[in-house]
Amino acid sequence: MSAMEISSNYGVYEKRFENVYNKFNANLASSIDIGASFAVYSNGKLLIDLAGGFKNKDKTDLWAPTTTVCVHSTGKGIVAMCLAILIEKDKLNLDSKVSEYWPEFGASNKTDIKVRTLLSHQAGLYAWKEKMTESDFLNWNYCTELLAAQETLHIPGTKICYHAKSIGFLVGELIKRISGKSVGSFLKEELVDPLNVSCTIGTPISHHSEVAELISSANLNAAFNDRDKIDNYTMSAFLNPGNRTRTSNTEEFKVAEIPALNCHSNSISLAKLYDYFYNSSLVSNSTLESVTSIEIKGDDQVMKRPMQWSPVGFSIGGGKLFGTSGRSFGHTGWGGSMAFTDPENNLSIAYTMNLLTGSMLGDNRALELVAETYKSL
Repeated sequence: MSAMEISSNYGVYEKRFENVYNKFNANLASSIDIGASFAVYSNGKLLIDLAGGFKNKDKTDLWAPTTTVCVHSTGKGIVAMCLAILIEKDKLNLDSKVSEYWPEFGASNKTDIKVRTLLSHQAGLYAWKEKMTESDFLNWNYCTELLAAQETLHIPGTKICYHAKSIGFLVGELIKRISGKSVGSFLKEELVDPLNVSCTIGTPISHHSEVAELISSANLNAAFNDRDKIDNYTMSAFLNPGNRTRTSNTEEFKVAEIPALNCHSNSISLAKLYDYFYNSSLVSNSTLESVTSIEIKGDDQVMKRPMQWSPVGFSIGGGKLFGTSGRSFGHTGWGGSMAFTDPENNLSIAYTMNLLTGSMLGDNRALELVAETYKSL
């Protein structure tokens, strides 16, 4: 440990980030957080690694450095890295048609949809036309076959509609058709094992003792109670089916591969993955530039706000949540988690927690930790 580094009851940080530690500490002391982690890397160097609080609602199990938690859509950024690897290996071409890799996808006039159109939330497959249940998500083939067979919900390329839940199955099937591996296996082989990090899509039972219990805050369910803010886009993308915290805490859910929803990780692993993705030679500069560029920007009908999507599904810019750079790329998750890289400052930052709040973009806990980090630079 360098002289610059301070060891605390929640982990280590460079001395200049004292205020970040104080904020993290205050969050746990005030019950804004029950259990959480926050980490920052820069070009292979760990600057902050904080983890603490409790893994469960009853506050009987301590949150350890090895604790993981379901990070919901934050996992989409990790899946985007998997797509970038396939692009780098010349196995996936953004300008090819999805149906070239997945012939069944071409049904119902979808033959011409390009890979980049699908991955940037413009294909009009943001929801299933069938009524779906949470247990349907445990049946991979059922979910993917329905999407492949159905017509689009709008003319592809004419609207931006965040594919909140469907994108995981669409991307996962694409990865499977190209690599012969499930998205969880591909992630494990290409990124997790080489880097020795904790990040799973489809978490083996042997790891479940490390997984924190998800806890709903009072305002979580209120997120979809304001009927004025809810229309068909939001209803169909997010609530067919809805996701309940108690379902996410079940063994079946953790073991399944539901790429848009059930990545389990922690901040040090996510920050390290982003740092490695940006700074190593995993993908070439041209691939990196391509996958982190803005493919489409405008009002997202599902998210009800302006969004900027990259051609593989990274969220670009991210406002203050992603630091000070308009070029930052990453993803946020239901309940408050997030991870991103700021290329201009070469920072990779992640926040994960088990108390879910009702904000889908820009959870205040993460925002304030990020703000303190930048003030300390």
